[in-house]
Amino acid sequence: MASLLERLLPRLRRRSSASVTDIPVSAIQELLGDNRALAEACGRLDLQGLFVIGAARTGTTILQNALNDSDDVFLLGEPALHHDAGGADFATRYNAMHRAWHNQENKSSHCPGFFEGDASWYAYLLHLAGLYRRVGAKLVINPEYADAETSRIFDFYSRYFYRSHYVFTFRNPLDMVMSVRGLAAWNGAEGASHVTILRCFYLVLQLYLRMLRNLPHVSAVFHESVDADTFKALGNSLGVDLNGAAAYYDSNKVRHHALTELPEAWRGVMQQAVAVYEDLRGEVQAGGALLQLEQNSRHIDERHYTVLGKLWRRSELLLDALE
Repeated sequence: MASLLERLLPRLRRRSSASVTDIPVSAIQELLGDNRALAEACGRLDLQGLFVIGAARTGTTILQNALNDSDDVFLLGEPALHHDAGGADFATRYNAMHRAWHNQENKSSHCPGFFEGDASWYAYLLHLAGLYRRVGAKLVINPEYADAETSRIFDFYSRYFYRSHYVFTFRNPLDMVMSVRGLAAWNGAEGASHVTILRCFYLVLQLYLRMLRNLPHVSAVFHESVDADTFKALGNSLGVDLNGAAAYYDSNKVRHHALTELPEAWRGVMQQAVAVYEDLRGEVQAGGALLQLEQNSRHIDERHYTVLGKLWRRSELLLDALE
């Protein structure tokens, strides 16, 4: 007799409009563990989920705010669901976190008090799913924790939100490095090193490639070139009205840095990272191809790689060189 996993995977992977709730909750529960409430939430939220993912200082916040402009979207800001065991005090903790960050209350920073007392994060998302077409969260991957976070994010969201939509944000790595270090200096801190920030860039790129090849609805935007056409494509993909989103972007506010601002010893390393970034952007904007062609990371003949395969291999080699 086929195993439970063998029987369920074809249905879990189907890209139709049918809900995962077609699968008995007991079956999902057997795969996910003993938390029946989480299993039920997984089944009901999967097709409505929307998650913004990116490294720090790559435009995740402005994209979240732009998406939240829509009456069809509600995205929580950095709730770290993949670290939350589902305690019944989510809104209390989440709202206190944003108050501590001095954020004013809006859709991106405040969880409404829907329940008497409080509830778990998935109870709030379920309630929001009855009010909005797309619900989810913004995830920021900070440089110091990128290794562990990228692995955990892939495992958690593949397991609980397989058919949700994911939008990755990328930014020129030179501007990303300077922005991360500049913000730290503004706050009176030393900040992450160039090595740590560049490692984060490559690890997020690899997370994007993993999710793109394994999950059905994964896309990317590039902070420097977000415009009305970007949101037209996103709106069509998500089935939501994003007509007001482009107004959140002002090209005059996007800072660009020169290679000469880096110590000379770092300029060659940064040039390699920028080249990878530009190749990634070119491939994404060209529409991508051959996602499912198997790519062995040790091909002898370079002609065996697709463009995405080469990007993965280059990121591996450059990560190793940063050790």
